[in-house]
Amino acid sequence: MIRTPQFWHQPPGVLAYGLWPLGWLYGAATAWRQSQASQAHHARCPVICVGNINAGGTGKTPVVIALAEHLTARGRKVVALSRGYGGTVAAPTLVIPKTHGAGEVGDEPLLIAAFCPVVVARKRAEGLALALAQNPDVILMDDGFQDPSVHKDFSIVVVNAALGFGNGFCVPAGPLREPLAQGLARADLCLSIGEAAAQRRFEALGPDHAHLRVEGQIKPLLTGMPWQGLPVFAFA
Repeated sequence: MIRTPQFWHQPPGVLAYGLWPLGWLYGAATAWRQSQASQAHHARCPVICVGNINAGGTGKTPVVIALAEHLTARGRKVVALSRGYGGTVAAPTLVIPKTHGAGEVGDEPLLIAAFCPVVVARKRAEGLALALAQNPDVILMDDGFQDPSVHKDFSIVVVNAALGFGNGFCVPAGPLREPLAQGLARADLCLSIGEAAAQRRFEALGPDHAHLRVEGQIKPLLTGMPWQGLPVFAFA
């Protein structure tokens, strides 16, 4: 198990500053990728990207599911596009929950597939064609904020309010995939999820960045399983 380094979420010290040159190179590589955005593939329907600036999980998948439910309830056909991290399928694939396992398509696409069709593809630009073949009104990208291969009409950066953006340095000196100012400038909305006390750190974002605070916590979705008295073994 790879644990998040504790110094990522502490004031920068000797270790963070020592790794800063590598972090600068990491951020520069991300900036170079973004310079290729002029070659992005455009969809014939809106593409909403739910991504993050932090490395690791910040609550993107629950936000994708919430958006899928919201749009579906308003009569929009939604298709999600995911890289299928952790899966083995190589070609763009439409996820079929009854036949695909997490080992094939990744666990997060299987979760989202309970709410809308999901296409997984190692290269999102290739998966876009299969997603469009489902005739969607909206495409939701699960992650991919730093991937310039697909044009995004609206980008949401999700952040865990309790952790924030850490020490503000890029990997491996800190938790960021790219410099914070660079990422926020490209985002249309910063969505921070957490309790009210944790939200105060985002007051410093200022009026130049659209910011939506969701005060609360991500909780399990009740699916109707008869959990009462059910012997189970849980693991993560």
